[in-house]
Amino acid sequence: MFNKTKGLLVFSLLGLLLLNSCGDNYLFNEEKEIANGSWSYQDTLNYTISVGDTSQLYNLYVAFEHADTFRYQNIYLKLHTLFPDGSRTSRLRSFDLYDIEGKSKGECSGHTCEVKSLLQDNLYFNQIGDYTITLEQFTRSNPLLGVNSVAILMEKAEKKR
Repeated sequence: MFNKTKGLLVFSLLGLLLLNSCGDNYLFNEEKEIANGSWSYQDTLNYTISVGDTSQLYNLYVAFEHADTFRYQNIYLKLHTLFPDGSRTSRLRSFDLYDIEGKSKGECSGHTCEVKSLLQDNLYFNQIGDYTITLEQFTRSNPLLGVNSVAILMEKAEKKR
């Protein structure tokens, strides 16, 4: 006999499966929380991506969750990449969180906004192994207030190289 409790359980499980299947299909998705929304220079964030296919192209994103009261239009980051062979590269990048008119470039709900920015498209890896991406905030303020978390996301690009 099918009762209301079993029906509700089955309906809930189907709903969860549908929600999971409709989400983004990132091969890598790791979010790091910023304690108390206060990001200091010395508080670096490390993300390790394991790569097993050097023929595939990828799109790499950085996603910020920040307070709607964040006082700057953009955020500067020093990006460091440690390659499987031990070599390392570094570069400075700026990411806009607001447009020139002060409107969020992402989605806001309540007092929190989420902005996803392209870090690199059609990225390829020359070596199989672990790549560590290190992010450090490099704005004029230390600590930088209002950043709640930062995520790195990676998806397969449309083509291979």
